[in-house]
Amino acid sequence: MVEISGYLDFETAKPFARSIEELYKDNKDAKIIIDLSELEFVGSSGISNFVKGLRGFNKLRMKPSYCGVKSEFKKLFRLFEETTSFELCESQDDAIATATDRYNQWQMNALRSKNTH
Repeated sequence: MVEISGYLDFETAKPFARSIEELYKDNKDAKIIIDLSELEFVGSSGISNFVKGLRGFNKLRMKPSYCGVKSEFKKLFRLFEETTSFELCESQDDAIATATDRYNQWQMNALRSKNTH
């Protein structure tokens, strides 16, 4: 669980992305939930870089789930989505359940693939 609070600006967007990269570097199959409920919208320069940085995590096998996403962030998430959408959940519990379900599904598919080859 990664909880972000305070104000987001151009200077804080990149260090945050590097922190998430480190979590995945240590465990490629991590079930990461990012709680944005305490994050304040500051302006397009910081937020657009922030969302663009998060977009790369959507391409990973175990992409993060997000909760507590305010409407202004949701709009930008949708704007910057590519082929893989952001997984937005209403609460931490929903995000945990969604991430766990995705992980379990991935494990079942991996096991099925292993058994057929």
